[in-house]
Amino acid sequence: MYSTLFASFLVFSTAATAASIVQRQTNLSSWKVTGVAVFGPSGHPGSYPWPTITANVTDPNTIVLSTSYNGSQVVAPAGNLAVNCQAKWFSGTKPTDHIWPCDPTTDGYWYLEIVDTPGLSLSNFDLKFTRFVDVVDQGLEYKKTFVGTGHFDLKTNLDGQCDGSGACHWALKNGSSPVSIQQTEIA
Repeated sequence: MYSTLFASFLVFSTAATAASIVQRQTNLSSWKVTGVAVFGPSGHPGSYPWPTITANVTDPNTIVLSTSYNGSQVVAPAGNLAVNCQAKWFSGTKPTDHIWPCDPTTDGYWYLEIVDTPGLSLSNFDLKFTRFVDVVDQGLEYKKTFVGTGHFDLKTNLDGQCDGSGACHWALKNGSSPVSIQQTEIA
């Protein structure tokens, strides 16, 4: 009985150790922001008071998380989608210093943040995306975290208009989608 228990301990400690020696992935293809939609309310009394930025992102990379105890790679497949990443806040308040979730994925989750930058507005902003990859393989959990930031403004990659009531709508310009964002592994 003790030899079986000891063998089990060795197998699991070897698997746990393998996760810590996997190198960071440095040859990553950029994330692709495939959609950004911006709504700015008119500000008129009785009108809808929630400015909103919604974005969608694709990760084209296969993420190698570790090597399992049996020698096979533990991976998250390429093509993971962050959809409906939506920041929505009350007019007159700041949208920064807040984490806004994206729809769940099968191997972790994404969220976005609006970065506090000079000149921040609904037509000039930076979005920081975070992808937390979390895969359970044969009872063991493997994790990695990646971040990337992209800039969006009317001069570069947004287009749209404000209507007669003062409500504004912007989206990615024709020909500027997808917007590439270079991510880095942080954990």
